[in-house]
Amino acid sequence: MNMQPQWTVERQNLRQMIRANKDRLLVGVGVANGYEARQLHHTIHELYSQNAVPDFIGGFITFVSGYLCAASYGLPDMGYILRAEIAQQTNVIEQATWFASLDTQKPAFPIGVDIDTGYGNEPASVILTCRQVHKQGAQYVQIEDQYAINKTCGHMDGAKGTGKEVVSAEEMIDMRIKPAVAYARSQEDLIVMARTDAISPYGFAEGIRRGHLYAEAGAEMLFIEALLDDAQLKDAANEFGKSETVIVANMIEGSPKTPYKSPYELHQMGFNMALYCIGTLLAGRVAQQRYFSIIGRGQSVMSGVEDRPERWFDGFNTVIGREQTESINSFFMCEGR
Repeated sequence: MNMQPQWTVERQNLRQMIRANKDRLLVGVGVANGYEARQLHHTIHELYSQNAVPDFIGGFITFVSGYLCAASYGLPDMGYILRAEIAQQTNVIEQATWFASLDTQKPAFPIGVDIDTGYGNEPASVILTCRQVHKQGAQYVQIEDQYAINKTCGHMDGAKGTGKEVVSAEEMIDMRIKPAVAYARSQEDLIVMARTDAISPYGFAEGIRRGHLYAEAGAEMLFIEALLDDAQLKDAANEFGKSETVIVANMIEGSPKTPYKSPYELHQMGFNMALYCIGTLLAGRVAQQRYFSIIGRGQSVMSGVEDRPERWFDGFNTVIGREQTESINSFFMCEGR
């Protein structure tokens, strides 16, 4: 570094992105740790530099997933993760993307955070959760209507494997959405996404009914979980796609619930946002399983593979910020001599 380092970075504003891109698709990508957050930043901005991001995509969101947070502790997404863990995970992701933006001089993406059922049965608990993740960098919070104690990933079948349980629409609105919206409206850069899991116990029509109720209660983004087929995907998009509410489709690779669709397919259906919440973990697991199997057989992982340095150790160090850290240290150490 020959010039004075700059410590202020730009982070894109989600509300402005929504206003500017109503006819384009926002894409949220879940990240499990700070490295994945930095890799997402580097990869997408490299695509932008190559003019490789298609015009129908209006921007990207870094998503802090409860599923991924639980997995980082070696646990399933079945109610183990609480407020402290998700707030800390948000802090890690915000810090990593701040460094990535500082490194590339490209704007950081907005951060969305999964806050499950709000981590408490009282409105005050929901407000505390919203504040905790917002001060760590969240620009939207995703809150759901599953029964708080027995909640699971939306593509699972409840705590006992016999089906998900949800609270009443009235309880979701009064105890969760309204407090979250009240806090969000007191801030300039926070939005509430309401998620309903009602399709599983009560059917598609109830999911749509709750979606309308939650939007009327102030949720600006809407997430109807575990749509079961193409018809339900299309009907949900048609129901909300032309409204002011941002309608979200959640995609999980290999899900037994929702058919997998590309961002282009979801855009064509009329969705405003596509969420790929845990794909990085699933893709990583496949590669790790292969790596462990090769090592376990006493063989060489590097045999017959492309061994360019940027693909392996050097490339990882670049993304994680080794050269960036060396430059910062060199600047101040040289300046003081």
